[in-house]
Amino acid sequence: MTYLEPENLIRAKKLANEGKFEEVFHILRNFEKGGKKSYYELVSWHLLKCNILSQQYSYKELNELAEQTYKESVGLGKSLLSIDALYYWALALILSGNLEEAEKIITQGEELFKILPKEQKKDYKQREAHLMLLKGRFFFRNNPNLALEYLEQCQALLEEFGDKCDVAITLLIIARIFMIYKGELDLAFDYIEHALTIGKESNTKFIIAWSLFEKALFYSFKGELDRNITFYEQSLTLFKELNNKWFIPAIFNNLGETYRLKGDVERALGFSEQSVAGFMDLGISSFIINAYDYLIQTLIEKGDLGKAQVNLDQLEQMIDEINNEKVKEELNLMYLLDKAILLKKSSRVRNRGIAEELLKQVLKEDTRYEGKVRALPHLCELLLTELQTTGDIEILNEINEYITQLFNITEKTHSYWVLGDTYLLQAKLALVALNLKKARRLLSKGQQIAEEYGLKLLAMKISNEHDKLLKKLDLWENLKEKEVTLAERLELSRLNEQLGVMVQKRLIDVPEQLDEDPMLLLVVSEGGRPIFSQSFVEDQVFEDHLFGGFFTAINSFINEKFSEGLDRASFGEHTLLMHSISPFLMCYVYKGQSYSAQQRIKYFIDELQDDKDTWQTFKEFYRLNKEIQIKDIPSLEPLITRIFIEKSIPLII
Repeated sequence: MTYLEPENLIRAKKLANEGKFEEVFHILRNFEKGGKKSYYELVSWHLLKCNILSQQYSYKELNELAEQTYKESVGLGKSLLSIDALYYWALALILSGNLEEAEKIITQGEELFKILPKEQKKDYKQREAHLMLLKGRFFFRNNPNLALEYLEQCQALLEEFGDKCDVAITLLIIARIFMIYKGELDLAFDYIEHALTIGKESNTKFIIAWSLFEKALFYSFKGELDRNITFYEQSLTLFKELNNKWFIPAIFNNLGETYRLKGDVERALGFSEQSVAGFMDLGISSFIINAYDYLIQTLIEKGDLGKAQVNLDQLEQMIDEINNEKVKEELNLMYLLDKAILLKKSSRVRNRGIAEELLKQVLKEDTRYEGKVRALPHLCELLLTELQTTGDIEILNEINEYITQLFNITEKTHSYWVLGDTYLLQAKLALVALNLKKARRLLSKGQQIAEEYGLKLLAMKISNEHDKLLKKLDLWENLKEKEVTLAERLELSRLNEQLGVMVQKRLIDVPEQLDEDPMLLLVVSEGGRPIFSQSFVEDQVFEDHLFGGFFTAINSFINEKFSEGLDRASFGEHTLLMHSISPFLMCYVYKGQSYSAQQRIKYFIDELQDDKDTWQTFKEFYRLNKEIQIKDIPSLEPLITRIFIEKSIPLII
């Protein structure tokens, strides 16, 4: 049977989208004061209230009202509104972490859906999409690949038959999967922007606020902390207006972590304490415990170990009171990890030994990659201290094994920021072993990974480390000829510094990126034959010296370095950068930092290839074994001037 929605209900739904909940409740109270209500009226208004409670993440109220609304909907016979009530009921259970009960309600919804009449195709498909959305949210953490399948099916149905706000919610959950489990940040950003556009066009405050939250999370993955804070603050303002019970303390928690990463521990502590208080009001143990975990980490970093211990004891007590044994075991491993980190701060050898054993226990028993990724750097740092004290080379082998384990986990779970940092860590270990080529290969690969996944700050950090190594390459080469102690190699490699960064998950301040000083641009064949050259040096004597020495260096580079996956070489006080784009090698000689130089040469290559006539001319001169002059390609000189001399092109820095 088809029912027409009354005008006051349509108006109330519009006000709900705008976040004007008090006005909605005023209309609802007037409705309730009226006379006898039909089942349809009762269910429809209660479903609207369920929608508001879902936007506020008021789990307990939503759970009770959705169950009541489902029972009321039975009076309508076989109705799609019963599916709506079951949707909110299951959603309340999923959001509160009660997956076992949620699964039962989802199954009940699927069974009911099968026997419902299919007269109204659009309405029927909307409910089918809602069931897919529930399953996507249900499997989100434990099976993200399956969750993504359901969510993409849901998106396809909603795009054709559904409500735009439901589309936006689906897009935001898909975006989270791409960020956390796939590492595909740019794709995730596209989904977030799409959802934000829907929110603005429909004037739906909840969608706008959630989209801004995900945007903040996106920038935290990119390491852009100031932008991260900006979007969290914008999101927080809207969620406060909506009186959302979960997002407000979640934002406090994430802001606390952001400020901790920035080194502002006092401000981080304030936000962490607000997060704990907010989740305490919400009353869901798992969220409270996670907030305590962040609070304890911040207190340890601040050096307030006594207060950290008090909170650790409270955490232990809360975990003991949990009835679900599986959840209890998982959270207990979090407690053991925090306990190990606290004991690790002790100056007593015995306590540090206990910390090491606890960390190994977490690695053995914790099935979550997050726990392992946190535990491994702490364990390696403990072992490094022992190595520095004893000089026992077996400990170095043990550190290598754990770092390999960290590498495998981060690669498998697409944790690309940690993966890039792990490449840097492995490079420093290679330096300790005096394997310079391996160290440089690892640095090149780490930077490549960072750039591929849009982690520009990480790419800059690794590039700067590579530059530092190039400047000290002669020193490291000389160490091979001398009997240098392990302690000296450890100090020169700065291995402890990188481990410290990973332990604190702290972003190293990347030095200001300065424009390089260009010396020479050269395009050669893959065999080393010059195709085009442009000198940026006016001194003829220096230019002759540069060309003469450079061709000797480039042959060595092609044969010994470029073949091993390296992208740069030291050339006196200059750096030689090379990119392969068949059938050419693009070579750039400069003074200064490499990151901006790399961006510039990539831009130059893209511009050449985008101009089909220019690219074809390069290939034709290559075929004829002739060298290109500026006059042969009129567009070449202004392009080179703009990129390398005026430096007026946009660089992603």
